[in-house]
Amino acid sequence: VRLRWREMAPRCLGLQWLVLLSFIAKEVIGSGNINTKKKLSFGFAEKLAGRLQKINFSAMADEREKGQQFLLLQVWGDRRSFQDFRLAELDSLARMHGINEPIYDKKDFDETSPFLMVNLPSVNLARQIGQRAVMLKGLYHCWGQGNNLKECLEATKAYIEKNKEDCLKNMAGDTTFAININGFGRRYSKKEQEKIIFPFTQLGFDAKVNLKKPKSSFWVLFDHGHCGKDKPATKVFFCLKISEGMRYVVDKYSLKTRPFIGPTSTCSELAFLMGNQGQIRKGSLVLDPFVGTASLLVAAAHFGGVCYGMDRDYLLLHSKRLKPKAKKKDLFTNFRHYGLKDPQIVCGDNAYPPWKGKEIFDCVICDPPYGVRAGARKSGSRKAALGKKVGPVIAEKYGRQHVPSSVPYPVEDVMTDLTDMAARFLVVGGRLVYLLPTVGTFDPETLPQHPCMRLVAHTQQALTGGFYRRCITVEKVKAWSAELKVKRRDKAKEPEPAYANVKEKVFMSKSDKEALYEKKEDYKDDQEPTTKKRKLEGADEKR
Repeated sequence: VRLRWREMAPRCLGLQWLVLLSFIAKEVIGSGNINTKKKLSFGFAEKLAGRLQKINFSAMADEREKGQQFLLLQVWGDRRSFQDFRLAELDSLARMHGINEPIYDKKDFDETSPFLMVNLPSVNLARQIGQRAVMLKGLYHCWGQGNNLKECLEATKAYIEKNKEDCLKNMAGDTTFAININGFGRRYSKKEQEKIIFPFTQLGFDAKVNLKKPKSSFWVLFDHGHCGKDKPATKVFFCLKISEGMRYVVDKYSLKTRPFIGPTSTCSELAFLMGNQGQIRKGSLVLDPFVGTASLLVAAAHFGGVCYGMDRDYLLLHSKRLKPKAKKKDLFTNFRHYGLKDPQIVCGDNAYPPWKGKEIFDCVICDPPYGVRAGARKSGSRKAALGKKVGPVIAEKYGRQHVPSSVPYPVEDVMTDLTDMAARFLVVGGRLVYLLPTVGTFDPETLPQHPCMRLVAHTQQALTGGFYRRCITVEKVKAWSAELKVKRRDKAKEPEPAYANVKEKVFMSKSDKEALYEKKEDYKDDQEPTTKKRKLEGADEKR
């Protein structure tokens, strides 16, 4: 019922709300449950779910606002940046705001361009999505576009004549406006900008000009392509700016500003991207089973999530590794530094989850240890691993001072246990988002498979030496039961996945690494940054 309600809420009109509220009031008064603190009966939940299923969401959207085109100016960079996360984040945010249909055509997406055209039902919904996106510089309401400036000017003129009443609210009256120029791949001088802006000012602009803080900010956007200084623009847009993205969090929550960090702390940009793919919102229960310095929970707390963390490293959680004379700092110091609510931390092992009950968390987000910087270990006895008899721990003798011994934790087992835990304790519709290291050709089919979980997206960031860091997003699609178990790889028959024994593969020789790729060209391309190739291809005569 909660998931269906979330899908409906952003697009529900007043009439539908009136019908639903009258239905709820009738059930509450009829059952005699006037006290709002008491829980409604399960029968009422079934009735409400049935009523929600019958609602036609397409009829809820305002016909006047359907099919509006918006232009996204996304963050662009080489493969070592997070540009591969753009579509995955956009899809997750659209789904989180109740849009289940595709909002863009995959044919329109160009990896070498920061521009992407999307269709959204309303301006308010577009603003909500834009203000939440990390890989977004700006979101614009497109009034006209063309292959050159002349075509864009004609398309804009036709749009203003067709939607004159709505357009005049931003062009005339008591409002203020400004027209700016932005070119991807080229800069424009002041004289060129004045020449471009003048024809647009003749389309009916009658308001006052305010270049510093205009109420309506218009932009003429050019796409020349990367290193396209001497190339003509392939696309020209005239747009009204709706909102900016959430890029400010990258600097605000940067690791440079945190009083407590570690060698494996996740950077702020990646942490917020994972939070968006996990669809964390206000009130969401978020778990990080490998919390470490809680870098991911800082992003979750910014989104309003109720955070829980777990780690088996007692010394790290209690900040026992610092010098005695040094001022004590721990992971809670970061939350207080940013004015966020403290998380609930448990000292435990994800190989043996301490949680009771089932289906309690809305999101599980983590960066599991995979042995490159921090070795993966789990609680266990080395003697038991060799087949020797091990006596029980005497609680009266050791008490709380007992520190359990640990054994190596293979990366495959880490990912398998993580998927199994998420399938058990996530709510239906909840998401598991985790980072996965790979060296060699990666196949999504080699990921741990569970009947309750469905792969939503997998994005990548290229590092050095053929080493990739991938972000895996998995969604729970049905309720958990004891009969449903995660599928484990048969090590005797099935080949080794790309994320197994990563540390050994990272320090392999070049010839051994080439053997891990299906095509040798893939490894050679991976060694040279994409940006360098583009500069060489599009270099001008001076270079």
